[in-house]
Amino acid sequence: MTEPSMIDFRVHAMAAGSDDGGRVLFQRMLSALIAVEYKTATDIRPDPGDWGIDVMVGSLAESIMIWQSKYFYDKIGDSQKQQIRESFDSAMKHAKANHYRVDAWMLCVACELSAPEKKWWDNKVREWSKAYPDVQFDLWDASRLRRKLMSPDARAVWEEFYGPSKDASVLQNHAAALQAEPPLLAPRAGTPRYDEALFVKQMEVAGIVELDAQRYAFFNADLLVRDVAARAVPAQLAAVDEIDATLQGSWELAVADPATTPSASDYTGSARKLFASVMREAGAIKAPDGLPLRPVHSSGLMHRIVDDTRAGWVHDWRDVAREHAESGNSATVDSLSTDATEGAES
Repeated sequence: MTEPSMIDFRVHAMAAGSDDGGRVLFQRMLSALIAVEYKTATDIRPDPGDWGIDVMVGSLAESIMIWQSKYFYDKIGDSQKQQIRESFDSAMKHAKANHYRVDAWMLCVACELSAPEKKWWDNKVREWSKAYPDVQFDLWDASRLRRKLMSPDARAVWEEFYGPSKDASVLQNHAAALQAEPPLLAPRAGTPRYDEALFVKQMEVAGIVELDAQRYAFFNADLLVRDVAARAVPAQLAAVDEIDATLQGSWELAVADPATTPSASDYTGSARKLFASVMREAGAIKAPDGLPLRPVHSSGLMHRIVDDTRAGWVHDWRDVAREHAESGNSATVDSLSTDATEGAES
């Protein structure tokens, strides 16, 4: 199980096998959470549209409060901002056309906002408040959702979506499914850049410049580990530990091998040899029966070891890790970066 304070809402995509499926599960959770405080909370089925409403409280003959669910779990970039603007515009357009009032509009997202993202949101609220002075605005981001799930009144919601299963066969069936075939991969389009991550820094210092596949591998491995931790199936937890130890052992052997040990004299050349040797072996690793993996997962698990400051590629990788920490960069999964091009305020 996953305690409310530790929930990463990406688990919905992992559980469903896709972002689309994760989006549905996230909104179901959100609807149940809203109903803890507002017993008459209602989901709106698109037919063909949803009038800009995902979950509402009130009467469409008079006035309503709207919760807009956006399953954005890593950032609020230009595309996400556009979707938010369109959803709000749709809500207000349909309210005017169908003669009801919007008393409140709440945006619900699955990530924390960075400072630039929060500034964008605050500016939009100020802009919208001038145009619609009678509408109250609020933001339910990942940290706000976690705090709500920590409430004793929300325990049933937490248990339903993140807590221990009431039926042991659910976990057993999931474990059997994982034994039958490797887990699905996340869509590539949603891969974070991880520009401030240690595992990326270690590759850059080693002179490795093609990083897209490496980021994607880390992304999928991170989702997998979080999903396994959330489900807490002992065989799967043990399998992750076994793979981790095997991968780190392979790295240690490669460092000990004169053919692939990193050196100061051939700084980037020797580092790239080590990287190629270790990652080639990581992709070919035989995973335990309890948790069969795709090569992308095992490669990403090696990057997690590097990100955890337990390995590196250049001969002074420990110095690189220390300088990275001293520069103020925190754990990768808690500080996903956005593209430099996504700083627009509108």
